[in-house]
Amino acid sequence: MVFALLLRRVVSFDFLAGLVLAHGYVVVFLAVALDCAALPIPGELLLLTIGGLAVQGHLDPVRGIAAAAAGVIIADSLGYWIGRLGGHRMFARVGIGQGWTPGMTTVVFGRFVMGARVVLAPMAGTRRFPFGRFLICDAFGAAIWATAYVLIGYGAGANLGSLQYQWASATAVIQIALTIAIVAFATVKFLRARWLRIAVGAALLAVFSLRAITLVTEELQPGADEGQAQLGLL
Repeated sequence: MVFALLLRRVVSFDFLAGLVLAHGYVVVFLAVALDCAALPIPGELLLLTIGGLAVQGHLDPVRGIAAAAAGVIIADSLGYWIGRLGGHRMFARVGIGQGWTPGMTTVVFGRFVMGARVVLAPMAGTRRFPFGRFLICDAFGAAIWATAYVLIGYGAGANLGSLQYQWASATAVIQIALTIAIVAFATVKFLRARWLRIAVGAALLAVFSLRAITLVTEELQPGADEGQAQLGLL
């Protein structure tokens, strides 16, 4: 029921703060795990909220980071084995990832790319990336990702309402830049190898990711001031 509400309501910092305060770190673990499974769960916003609650003394930031990282590792490990056991046919049908194996750097830092991170674990499994190495890289990336956003929220402190508005705008800009970079990289790398379908697939993935974050941005902006006022009451 908690996650049904997450999917149906306009997500704001005060709403996420209420969930975490009511249900504890299990919400962090489950929400981040579902975020890894491509459900529209605002993982980054949740981590920012944890940082804001931590600076107010409501939560332990270390436990919040650990819960988030654990959610990433469990979900990505499941995605890896799904890809390894049956992902080849799935990716072959859509023409994505054929002939490309994610490297260690991609696994570590791919988590910061919204949309693309969802397919990294299944693709790593499909391409037989060694599981032990994948697990280490994924855990390292999860720790960096969770720590970065919690620290940003911690630094913002009581100004999370303002940060929400700024985050929505900044995310849209970042996503546009990432989309351009992904499309350019795919075009240069894959068209040179004459794998047009792979390039098109990567471009579609980037556009889909941009569209998703734009929709979230449009929903978040009107509630920024309200979120700031309600957080001040916590």
